[in-house]
Amino acid sequence: MALHTIQEAQKLTGKSRRTLYRDMATGRLSWVPEGDNGRRLETSELIRAYGELKPMAQPDTEKTAHSDTASGTAGTTLIMAELKALREEVAELRQALRLIEHKPGIVPSDTLVTLETVPNEKGATWWRRLFQSSKP
Repeated sequence: MALHTIQEAQKLTGKSRRTLYRDMATGRLSWVPEGDNGRRLETSELIRAYGELKPMAQPDTEKTAHSDTASGTAGTTLIMAELKALREEVAELRQALRLIEHKPGIVPSDTLVTLETVPNEKGATWWRRLFQSSKP
């Protein structure tokens, strides 16, 4: 059968920790060693010594949703309106931040200007001029 810790045995039997240890010391309740100082108690031993065990499982509670958060309620409508207002405020703050930092807004792709290569006004680079001037 299953092995239980002292705490689990307390919950199953309704007995105190002291009573369990006293019964183990007198031999009324047998146990299995676990590690250096741990003890485990078998379910059958607990039933033999103390009779019927109490259920350990928690009682099932009724699971219901909050009535004011169901879809389409007034609470949901208020939350959605507040969310929309907060998003608008964030957009305004981002725009203000762009203006403070002197960053232009996002430019549509159809208005982008392509850069053309600009010819060198001075002509050849300085090291080419050295070699060109040395030619006869």
